[in-house]
Amino acid sequence: MSKSSGVSALQALTFAVLLFMALPNLIILAVSFNPEATLAFPPTGISLDWYLNVFRTPSFAAGLQQSVFLASVSSAISLVFGVLAALAIVRFRFFGRQAINALVMAPLFVPEVVMGIAMLLWANAVTAISNTSTLVILHCLIVLPYVVRLVVANLQGIDPNLESAAMLLGARPMQAFLRITMPIIGKGLLGAAVFAVVMSFHNFTATMFLVGSRPTLPVAAYQYIRTENDPTVAALSTMMMLAGILAVYLMERWIGLERLVR
Repeated sequence: MSKSSGVSALQALTFAVLLFMALPNLIILAVSFNPEATLAFPPTGISLDWYLNVFRTPSFAAGLQQSVFLASVSSAISLVFGVLAALAIVRFRFFGRQAINALVMAPLFVPEVVMGIAMLLWANAVTAISNTSTLVILHCLIVLPYVVRLVVANLQGIDPNLESAAMLLGARPMQAFLRITMPIIGKGLLGAAVFAVVMSFHNFTATMFLVGSRPTLPVAAYQYIRTENDPTVAALSTMMMLAGILAVYLMERWIGLERLVR
């Protein structure tokens, strides 16, 4: 087999694997246009009624507001603590440094079902905390590892002598960090914020254990499909999927994904 034939075979195999991975999403996309009030594939025609029905459903509007609130607050908090944790991991050497790094990254390895149940038990024990506050804490735990990992990757690519030079010229340590380091890692912070928002917004498994009277949008979709069998949820899922693709595309255009983990 020639080299060109081997490359072509590898490309074909890669395309087949990607197509297989995307197949469920493509089926949801097709079902969302089904004119009949049933989740059936293949669709019998093309209709946009179910996309309009997404905006007519009050629970989706309330869920969107709750998801945006949780994603915004948890991402902002995670950015603050993520930058502090990343600085401690990259810039300092102290006893327990590796333990802190492992503790921050632990949510990546703990099943979200376990996290949801643990937070539910904790919330029941600490009755003074509200349901919304518990959800914010949960989402911070979920997105914090992604923020820390991206910020650590960006900090490791910066020469710390740049801050030292600024301090030799009279800048205070905080001024040197804010004026030298922060602008350099600015794109990495923006990428971390986008990742945090997307991860928080789309989370369902852990969140469903803690929702009260105001479910998030993914949980509202789950509650809707338990009683309805029309393609409205398929239309909503398609819109959320396209929003995620758009976020990744804009990150690539404005930031460059390869720069986030340099």
